[in-house]
Amino acid sequence: MKTFSDTSRKPVLPLFMRLLWAAAFVLTAFGVQAGAVLTTLHSFQPFPNGANPDTALVQGSDGNFYGTTPIGGTNSVAGTVFKISANGALTTLYSFTGGNDGANPRSLVQGSDGSFYGTTAAGGIYPGAYFETGAGTVFKISTNGALTTLYSFTGGDDGSGPNGLVQGSDGNFYGTTGDGSYNLGTVFKISINGALTTLYSFTGANDDGGYPPQGLVQGTDGNFYGTTVGGGTDGDGTVFKISTIGALTTLYSFTGGNDGAYPIGLAQASDGSFYGTTVGGGTPLSLGTVFKISTTGRLTTLYSFANYEIQPSELVQGSDGNFYGTTFEGGTNGAGSVFQLSSGGTWTTLYTFTGGNDGANPSAGLVQGSDGNFYGTTWAGGGTSLLTDNGTVFKISSNGALTTLYSFPDGNDGAYPKAGLLQGSDGNFYGTAFGGGTNGAGTVFKISTSGAWTSLHTFTGANDGGNPSASLLQGSDGNFYGTTTGGGTNGAGTVFQISGTGALISLYSFTGANDGGNPQGGLVQGSDGSFYGTTAGGGTYTNGTVFKISMSGALTTLYSFTGGNDGANPSASLLQGSDGNFYGTTSQGGTNGNGTVFQISANGALTSLYSFNFNDGDYPQAGLVQGSDGDFYGTTSSGGTNGYEVSTGYLNGDGFYYGGTVFKISTNGALTSLYSFGTDADTTPYAGLVQGSDGYLYGTTYYGGGGIYDGTVFKINTNCVLTTLYSFGTILRNGYAAGENAYAALDGASPYAGLVQGSDGSFYGTTSAGGPGGAGTVFRLTIVPESQAVTLTNGTLSLTWSTEAGGMYQLQYNSDLSSSNWSNLGSAVTATGATLSTTDSLTNGPQRFYRLALLP
Repeated sequence: MKTFSDTSRKPVLPLFMRLLWAAAFVLTAFGVQAGAVLTTLHSFQPFPNGANPDTALVQGSDGNFYGTTPIGGTNSVAGTVFKISANGALTTLYSFTGGNDGANPRSLVQGSDGSFYGTTAAGGIYPGAYFETGAGTVFKISTNGALTTLYSFTGGDDGSGPNGLVQGSDGNFYGTTGDGSYNLGTVFKISINGALTTLYSFTGANDDGGYPPQGLVQGTDGNFYGTTVGGGTDGDGTVFKISTIGALTTLYSFTGGNDGAYPIGLAQASDGSFYGTTVGGGTPLSLGTVFKISTTGRLTTLYSFANYEIQPSELVQGSDGNFYGTTFEGGTNGAGSVFQLSSGGTWTTLYTFTGGNDGANPSAGLVQGSDGNFYGTTWAGGGTSLLTDNGTVFKISSNGALTTLYSFPDGNDGAYPKAGLLQGSDGNFYGTAFGGGTNGAGTVFKISTSGAWTSLHTFTGANDGGNPSASLLQGSDGNFYGTTTGGGTNGAGTVFQISGTGALISLYSFTGANDGGNPQGGLVQGSDGSFYGTTAGGGTYTNGTVFKISMSGALTTLYSFTGGNDGANPSASLLQGSDGNFYGTTSQGGTNGNGTVFQISANGALTSLYSFNFNDGDYPQAGLVQGSDGDFYGTTSSGGTNGYEVSTGYLNGDGFYYGGTVFKISTNGALTSLYSFGTDADTTPYAGLVQGSDGYLYGTTYYGGGGIYDGTVFKINTNCVLTTLYSFGTILRNGYAAGENAYAALDGASPYAGLVQGSDGSFYGTTSAGGPGGAGTVFRLTIVPESQAVTLTNGTLSLTWSTEAGGMYQLQYNSDLSSSNWSNLGSAVTATGATLSTTDSLTNGPQRFYRLALLP
């Protein structure tokens, strides 16, 4: 809607316009083009309790353990603070937003005031050294989750990306950062009220080292001790001490030989020496070492890692005098280990992780609890599949008995939807998520037009199937029907039926043999009542099939693709044309190996209508839509006159191929290219098209757009004129995830599926990534009429606005915006061209506001 304010009943006529689409204006103030307003209805939350913990725990004075996750939480990319009891009861205390509160927290320390203090590697007020990330923060958080940001790093002389803190005996906190005056890191102190002082900036000169990887430890002499992974005499890192006023002394420079290279954190033992690990150097395999060093810099190598034990953590001395730590990799299963080392260098492997429910790849050190056990985290593992391997919290005794206390779960609503939506007969939209759910195998969901969410089914990856990638179909019996790409009895995918309340029946499990396997497209119900679909693999020639299946699950293979001129590997749904035949695409094969368009009868007689070449498109991933003119319209994911190949690789969205086309094709195979993608503005449509009630064709691109190239929504007419309606990635949160700079597109990113026009006239769709949860969104796109001209002549107000041919418009007026009582000005009008106009005769009276409604 548009609102025109008319104050002409007063002496002057200041005119303004505003949107009245509920909260959509606030949410989508950027990226709006051509009068389109996007509203995010739902953001998938893949890791609601956090994921992939990579820092050590700390035991609080209340007996609970406190820790952080670098990602996950309600804002996914930004991370969490959690507490967990000794028996495994976990509470998420805080989910970072990636804004001023920071993102991607590091380890915690409990201050003398009972609060916990920590740092975030990214986020905060300032952008940091790289525009993708914030420079990080220092924060404090209470045991009930009240968080206060004490300091935001600027990325200048104060550094960026701070490591963990330690509270000194003077009450201040001390830590290290990257960057700084010489871009080699800093040492800083900060008071409990946030006053920060940079004590030292590493220069790389005079062997002072550079790039401190961890925080500091305060020795019994009052000085602080730490390490750098760069610099020193040979460039292999150093051990240093620094006073509370910033006087730094390099105690030792590693050579990269038997003494090791690239040291990480230190721990002071009861004998006064410091013990630490290196991640390189040592004999015979340069996999790192354990060393001890005196306060005067005398270093002794205690142990050199072997058996491919890689990336040892910092050490902790147990009450028995031995040292305990972890390795990220190695051990019997290659998934890491827990070890014990005596002060004399005697090595014992206490536990080797399997990568299953016990976790995998511990990247942080251990803490000894008041009960004598050691507590730690694994970065991965803990689930039944790669999609649920989000890490664990564990405890382990000094003799190696390990108990998994908690496995970080996926969200119940799913993640990474690759399929579009279907509006059911009840007015709600139904869809699937490819991943997530409690088993990491995807979900089926329902969502109302206002965003009310219901999870209908969580796939197990077993007999019921797993990882659906196609849209649902509502059958003539009212139930919904769909496919999964994996799972089932044979692991080759399924066809399923699900009711509107979530009762699921697996109708058929593909074998991967002659009946096909791994369907990526959905189903269409033919005029005979049977369902028709395709499989991307299997069949007689292993190049995919076309099948039909009854409501009771009786399946017939109609055609097996040979991989020759008839095509190969269909990944899209079929469409039944007005002539009764079915039409579809193959992503590969054909005369040129670039995919085909085909026609197939209900009894399996297949005709190849067209074989793509590079100039007219490559590798169609989506199905067709039959236009009101009787022709079929579709897209190719690459190729076209603007297409190009970045490097060799797989297809299906990995970013190696760009371009794509919109085409139309007649029932006898005459093909016309309507548009070639391949610029920053638009590229790579994986989805098909939908014809709107206005006659335009609407679709999405996976890449491109005016934001950070996270895809677009577009419309195109049959005269080849394309308009970008919305660019994803225009509303950003910066973050830092899994060791790499990362964007978070709050409005969604990378739409893999097409659109559906709802009964309200708006278009609904999904993005496969982005959103506040980082795992995709469900969105609504409303085409808003735009005002073209407003004139006042002799007491007559003329209003003109843009239209879509076939759209029905109603102009309304109100004298008070706080009132919901709008009156119609004249009758609704159906547009036949690009604009409509109307007039209102003005007399003395209160001001009027006008709004324009696009009726369904």
